[in-house]
Amino acid sequence: MRALDANDTWALVDSSPHYKPIRCKWVYKIKYNTDSSINRYKAKLVAKGYAQTHGMDYDETLAPIAKMTTFRVVSSVVAARGWHLH
Repeated sequence: MRALDANDTWALVDSSPHYKPIRCKWVYKIKYNTDSSINRYKAKLVAKGYAQTHGMDYDETLAPIAKMTTFRVVSSVVAARGWHLH
């Protein structure tokens, strides 16, 4: 949370009186090595999507992270076909 705050990733704003905010929850996961020892602990904050209202809460889809493998595949297709990348 400190890293997100330090990088100005999000801003705290007042809620609109017209609708109820979507609730969220933390999901925790333990990643293991092949020898069953603990590799790392992971945590992510997820929205409870079942509480969304069509047209009010989800008009846009957000994908904040692009995986490096996806970038490599797209750039190799662009190079192979001689396309321009924007």
